[in-house]
Amino acid sequence: MSTNSTPDNSIPLETAKAWAANWRTFLSTTQQSFEGRSFFIPIDSINNLLANSPNLEGVRAYIGLEDETDPLSAKLVMVAVVSGDEVLTLPGSTGNNGPYGPVDMVTVCPPHCPVTNGPTLES
Repeated sequence: MSTNSTPDNSIPLETAKAWAANWRTFLSTTQQSFEGRSFFIPIDSINNLLANSPNLEGVRAYIGLEDETDPLSAKLVMVAVVSGDEVLTLPGSTGNNGPYGPVDMVTVCPPHCPVTNGPTLES
């Protein structure tokens, strides 16, 4: 946990919304193809979702872009779902001031691909 009580790997709600909007803009305005094949999700991100949403029934994932023109800046933003609703801020928070519910720190392949020669879903 960071010193401001924000779970590790979490991002501000406004950042998550901006990245998701960048993805939608990319899809609607570019002829570039999206070459992301997979996302690596650190166990810390999963544990943070579980720890901060005790009644978690699932996770909704959104593709986002840090840079709306660069498909290699892709992010997967995960949001806890409780009773059918997205948990966008944690209990006791005051909206956009955190602590935040969306979780980032999920990297796209390429450029961050498996480095071993072991089997993957792509092999």
